[in-house]
Amino acid sequence: MPAKKIIIGIEFNNRSKPDNDWKIGLTKSWIEYRMKIFMTYTLQSLKKQTNQKFSVLVRYAKDSERIIKRTLKKYNPLPSNIQFVSNDLYLETQKKLTKGCNYLYLVRLDCDDTYHKSLIQQLHNYQPKRSTLALINQKGYVYDSSRHRIAAVTKSSPPFYTLIYKTNEYFNGKRYKLPGGHPSVIKLRHEILNKKGKRNYLIVIHQKNTLNQRMLSKKNFVSNRSKVNAVLKSFI
Repeated sequence: MPAKKIIIGIEFNNRSKPDNDWKIGLTKSWIEYRMKIFMTYTLQSLKKQTNQKFSVLVRYAKDSERIIKRTLKKYNPLPSNIQFVSNDLYLETQKKLTKGCNYLYLVRLDCDDTYHKSLIQQLHNYQPKRSTLALINQKGYVYDSSRHRIAAVTKSSPPFYTLIYKTNEYFNGKRYKLPGGHPSVIKLRHEILNKKGKRNYLIVIHQKNTLNQRMLSKKNFVSNRSKVNAVLKSFI
């Protein structure tokens, strides 16, 4: 069986520059708040994966390196398979991690969301067709962290997917075109991961992820503490 390397790519503030719309991502307050969310939710999900044969690269803007490193020192050291990497070193680090592997499984995850603890094991077990370019997770949950309530959600092409590349082609510059971002993934040759099974992602709604706030009024939330905790136990 051809060797594959699973890398979870997480954007932290790598798009932030002093002169663009995301410049707030370079500030100490933004970084410290987002780091706390990452450590509370996303990191716990990664540490809880039943199969630890994967790597995580959390991308940050070079302009914020000093603040990033100082903030990381406030927490326990990261596991050896998880690292924050400057955006300018991202590709180089990917290349080192995939040495000797025929395929790169590039898993997308935001720095404030989570995957089910079995996600990596599912990716190791699943055998896609040779023509498949993407694996999509359509079923998940929304977690309202302020009110400790949860709702099931199903989306046709959410931002929880894995792109499959032949390693040599990826490092020769091949990239799948995704105009408009994650809604375009379903237009690639794809398969649905765990189509009839468990819900694989958990969207965490917190005070400062404003784009997801609208989801709070559209879902049938469950507030029963024991039921909410039972779901969370599979993610964080």
